[in-house]
Amino acid sequence: MSIARYFSNRESIRLPTLYSQNLFAMTKEVRIEHQGEEYRLRLTRNNRLILTK
Repeated sequence: MSIARYFSNRESIRLPTLYSQNLFAMTKEVRIEHQGEEYRLRLTRNNRLILTK
């Protein structure tokens, strides 16, 4: 498969989008559970995202 075909195929696939303004509307940190493990996604003062286990 050529590189051009790979990128054109990837761009046609639509991924679900979660908007950060919705995730952090009421808090600066959210909890994510993945395969029984807990992760935290935090919004910093500088508007950066930090994911920690």
